[in-house]
Amino acid sequence: MKKKDKKNKKHQNNKQSYPNFMKMIEERNFDDFISSFRDFHPTNVCQCAFIYTYKPQEKLSIDEDAVFVYDNKIWFVRVEEIIKIVINGEEAGFIKGRIYLQKQDVLQLHEKIQECTDDDLFLTEQTKWFFSRELKQKILVYNLNDIIYNNVDSKPGSYYTRSEFNTESQMFLTPIEEWATECVCKKLFDNSLGYLQCDRCERWIHNDCSGLSQEVLENMGDLNFNCSICVGEMKIEKIKQKQVDDKKQKTGVSTNNDKENKENQIVEENLQIQKQDRKPLLTKKLLDQNPYRKQILNLMNFKKPTQKMKSK
Repeated sequence: MKKKDKKNKKHQNNKQSYPNFMKMIEERNFDDFISSFRDFHPTNVCQCAFIYTYKPQEKLSIDEDAVFVYDNKIWFVRVEEIIKIVINGEEAGFIKGRIYLQKQDVLQLHEKIQECTDDDLFLTEQTKWFFSRELKQKILVYNLNDIIYNNVDSKPGSYYTRSEFNTESQMFLTPIEEWATECVCKKLFDNSLGYLQCDRCERWIHNDCSGLSQEVLENMGDLNFNCSICVGEMKIEKIKQKQVDDKKQKTGVSTNNDKENKENQIVEENLQIQKQDRKPLLTKKLLDQNPYRKQILNLMNFKKPTQKMKSK
């Protein structure tokens, strides 16, 4: 009789220790569910390199980005893991990813974030599991610096990121003070706006900050454009050169040595200009809505090769 009781007791303990997988799924305790299920049924868990989306022949792979919808909330996710599980004779797909935050999630941290757009995303260290059926769509998330400096053309409907964000320290991986501004107005770069590229310093200037009328912007010729800072610097250079020339005329000095000194002075001034904090950027297509428009307007009345326009 005692042996029978002991056997029944052992059977009850085994039953209690066996995880209630369906309850874990209902409570969305996916981390515990997947970990336990792997321990008890390792052959029923399959690691996957990709999963098909709802678009024909479109795949979502590891390290790609997607939008999920759960509990009436939209989640932006960088995919880290995809698995297929067979449970009770049925297959179920699960996707784990790092969570992106949006502008409104970090708005209170710094006043400069007000200048971000709805296309800004900030990748965090937080992770979350989703049912594969909660996948809404695959998306493209670009590094904003690649768009600005490396001639990467972003596709319509895409997103971009300026920095990652650590939710524990509440800090951005790239400090806000180092985020790209480009324009003379010092506002954050907004990939949805129209820009002109200065031919002298190669910075991108908002159309609204260029000092040009809408009519001129819409009918760009193949003339140069210089930003207001460069125009001011060139005026100063011209004044200085005129002072040098006037001084030489008064003294009557016009030897070959003076000519060489003049050339050396111009070269030296150009080198000083290049050493300014506004370092030249790589040449890049114009950001504009019309890809057939040319970029440049010459405020100094001389021609240069036409730059192309670029739109988001």
